Amino acid sequence: MSDGSFIVWGLIIGIIAYISLYVGKGLQKFGIEGLKEDKTVKSKNSGVWIFGTVLTTIYMFIQWAALLFAPINLIAPLEGIGLIILLIFSYKVLKENITRIEVIGVILIIVGTAFITLFNQNTGTIINDDVNLAYFLMFLIPILIVEAIAMIITHFNGYRFAGLILGFTAGTCMAFQTASKRITAVPDPTLTGIFTFVSLIMAGLTLGVTQYGLAKAKANIIVPCFTSASITIAIITGIIALNETIVLWQIIGIVVIVLGIIFLTAFKEEGAID
Repeated sequence: MSDGSFIVWGLIIGIIAYISLYVGKGLQKFGIEGLKEDKTVKSKNSGVWIFGTVLTTIYMFIQWAALLFAPINLIAPLEGIGLIILLIFSYKVLKENITRIEVIGVILIIVGTAFITLFNQNTGTIINDDVNLAYFLMFLIPILIVEAIAMIITHFNGYRFAGLILGFTAGTCMAFQTASKRITAVPDPTLTGIFTFVSLIMAGLTLGVTQYGLAKAKANIIVPCFTSASITIAIITGIIALNETIVLWQIIGIVVIVLGIIFLTAFKEEGAID
């Protein structure tokens, strides 16, 4: 398979992954809203919620497959496409209105994703020499320590700024989960084994911190912080530790996507996105 084919397959699988994640989120919300009205365990809404949970779970493995074919800075920004899918789902199924500011957000995400894809200079393959474990740890450990301290401080400070701190922390865990999955594409059984384990640990932390954050702060603060950190930190990790390159137009694309995410999520009413 040619390197170009690897990239294309990675993009296709990546889009499927984020569709799975955000349609799953939409179905979970649909099921929860239905259960509020019909509180029986055997309600069809329970089945909808379970199916949504399955979709959000298998996303992890579909995204993992995408990262075996394509670099982080092509796959991570596709999360913005997932948010667009959720917006469409909410409009069609949940009958939620789409505002002008959300339409602007959609346009920005599409434009930014196009910039990142069109100006990509990375190959789909990754080899041992591309991985710098020292840089990976030097980048990962200080960030997680600072965020852990911030989480402790906000806990003892009445959860002040909890949305920002917990959103960014959960997004950081997601970013390092993404980077770890990419490393498993290296043809080295030792690295594959180690970073498969790291990916699973980070997946658990992502879920735990996200749920904790949603319990302590507003979703319309958590979501944009989470998604922005997830994309940007994953891409920075790829550049620092995995020998990935990025050009000015792609940096512009990332900034445009983050703005789109903020437009799409930060101005929603509380509970609009779970």
